[in-house]
Parts: sequence; structure tokens; C-alpha cells
Amino acid sequence: MASVFSAVSALGAISFDNEIRGLLTVLLGSAILMGSVWLIISTNTGFRLGTLIAISAIFGWTVMMAFIWSLYGIGLQGARPTWEVQAIHIGNPSVTEDEGNPSPEILDDLPNPVNCATLGAQDCLPKAIQIVRDLGSTTQQDELDSVDEAAIRTELSAFNDPLAEDDPRKLLTVDSGESPECEFEKSLNGTSVKEEHLECEVQRLAAEQRIRNEDLTLSELKGVAPDLIENAQSRGWLELGDWNLQTTQAAGEAITAASDYLAEADLGFAETDDQSNTFVVLNAYQQGGKPKRLNNGVWERVSNKVITSAMPRHPTNYTVVQVQRSIYKEPVAGQAPSPTEVDPDEPVISVLMRRNLGRFRLPGILVTIGSGLLFLASLLMLHTRDLEVRRRLEGEGAAP
Repeated sequence: MASVFSAVSALGAISFDNEIRGLLTVLLGSAILMGSVWLIISTNTGFRLGTLIAISAIFGWTVMMAFIWSLYGIGLQGARPTWEVQAIHIGNPSVTEDEGNPSPEILDDLPNPVNCATLGAQDCLPKAIQIVRDLGSTTQQDELDSVDEAAIRTELSAFNDPLAEDDPRKLLTVDSGESPECEFEKSLNGTSVKEEHLECEVQRLAAEQRIRNEDLTLSELKGVAPDLIENAQSRGWLELGDWNLQTTQAAGEAITAASDYLAEADLGFAETDDQSNTFVVLNAYQQGGKPKRLNNGVWERVSNKVITSAMPRHPTNYTVVQVQRSIYKEPVAGQAPSPTEVDPDEPVISVLMRRNLGRFRLPGILVTIGSGLLFLASLLMLHTRDLEVRRRLEGEGAAP
């Protein structure tokens, strides 16, 4: 009796958190569900035969479950696909500036990341805003070359008008045509606070929008106007060699991996008090991998699916993400962070990465194969037993 109380006290001292509770739930459920089936079968066929039938059923069910895991990538999962950094090159990736640490040969045909002064210049990249100005429609040109200050003013007024006078976010409205000082001191409840004019805020937001337009990257432009990129390539303004320009959305995972690596590398991008530890993501390029669909036609979709499925191995997939250090801007209390602006005096950093496909479905496949072998072995044992029973029954029937 004392041992029972000791066991109860020990169970009461256990912290039944999610892991222990989940483990006990699985074990109890397995014992009740599978054990009850085994008990019913054993009472009808005998202990040994019932156990063998129950084991065969369990492994048969495990084969189907693991096959569904492998097919849909659920259940027991392995390592997910990731981007692995292979090399970092500072400056023009097609030129080796450090003979002791040469850049990989795969970067030889990457374009020079320096922006061209004019379109069509060799050994440099055109600016995205230049392509829009020369090849874009009137609507696209107006969106980049002009900033709608009236819309900004209307949006600010809609937010500013309902605010109380003592609200620190309240901006001072002045008559149009005046050019007030952007910031001045005023007394509020016996304390001196800084007040800003609405028109100055409009000019600040408009200037930030112009900076974003001027720093538009080719990857961002391809995401919103891919026809302009194709037109620029056909005119010879954009020479990419064997590389494909990726949109910012398509290269999102690679950009995240490159950013994390740069934060840990000894390049001054770690989280410190340094004022120049931030960077701007420029363009992303891709090479290799399985062929992509050229269009969304039925024949193209079917043929591409057949070709890619018939390939025994995945071709190596490379991605290059280029970044450049940004100009530090002192944050202003109460205002959104200013847009990051590229520092033209800093070199471009190219991060070369290779796709590691991982072993995402491998555990499910291994469970399928292992359970299948055990299932076949249990079926073979059942078949052998049936043959032995039949042989004995026939032998007894032939006796005089």
C-alpha cells in the first residue's frame, strides 16, 4: 500500500506540460484503439494469430499514412530547403580585384552593378527610372517623375484635423502661399514643446517619395512592369549573360537568408550603435535550377511538368543578392523612419547562394519503405502459416 501512495505522490509531482501530456495522450489512445482491436481479434482467432493479424494491419495502415506524408509533405518532416551562402564579393563581380581571394567563375558574366549615366552604355546597369522614362507609358512616367503633393496634403489633413490641440501629433495649419519655419517652440501647459507645420510635413513626405522613385531597383521594376525589362533587354540596354533578373517578391527567401548572413559576417552590418550598419537591397539574379514555364498555356504547363518530373536530379540553382550600404539619417521622434538611401561612395556587395533542397520528404519515404517491408514480412508469415495449416489438415484427412 505504501508503494501505491509513493507512486501517486510521484505522479502528482510531475509537471504535465504540453510534451508530457501529448506523449501520454498518444500512448493511451494507441493502447485503447489498437489494443481493443487486438483483444477482439485474439479472442476469436487465438493469441498468436490475432497478434500477427493486428501487427499486419498496423503496418499496412502505417504504409498508407507515411505515403500520404511523402506525397503532400506533411507529418514527419525533414530539413526544409534553404539558401546556403557560397561566397561574398565586394565591388564589380565580373572583375577580380583581390588576386589572393578571386571571385567564383560563375559571377564572371554578372553585370557591373554601377549605374550608367546614359542608357545603352557598356559595362554598367541602367537605372530603373531611366528605363521608365524612355520606355514606359505616360501613366508610368507620371507615377515616378511627379509626386502628388495634393493627395499627400489631403491624407495628412484627414488625419490631422480630428486631433485635439494639445495632442503632440497635431500639426499647425497655415494659409497657402506662406513659407513658415518647419519647426518652432510653443508653450503648452507651462512646458515648451516643438510644433511643426502641416505644409512642412507635406514637403518632407514628398521628398521621401522622390527618393524612393529615384532608387527604384530593376528587381522592383520587373515586379510591377516586366514588359519594360524585356524591352530593355531586347534593345541591349540590359546584358545579364546566363543570369535571370528576379523580382523582389520571387527572391524574398534568398534576400532574407543573405540579410541574416550579412548581419553575422564581419562586414559592419551587425546590430551595434554604429551609424552606418544598415544596407539597401538592390537586385537579385538567378541561374540554374529546373526550367521554368515560358507561359501559362495548357501545352506549356503539361510539357514543362513532364520534362521537370523526368529529370533524375535537380540542376544546381544559384541566386545572387546585391546590397549596398545606406546613408545614415538621424531618426526624428514621432516620425516614421526615413526611407533608406543608397550611399554612392560605398561598394556593392554580391552574396552568392546555392539552393540546398534539404531532406523534407525523406523521413516520410523512409517510414513508407520500412513499414512496407514489415508489412510484407507479416503477410508472408500469415501465408506461411496458412500453408502449414492446410498441409496438416490434408495430412490428417489422408490418414487411414
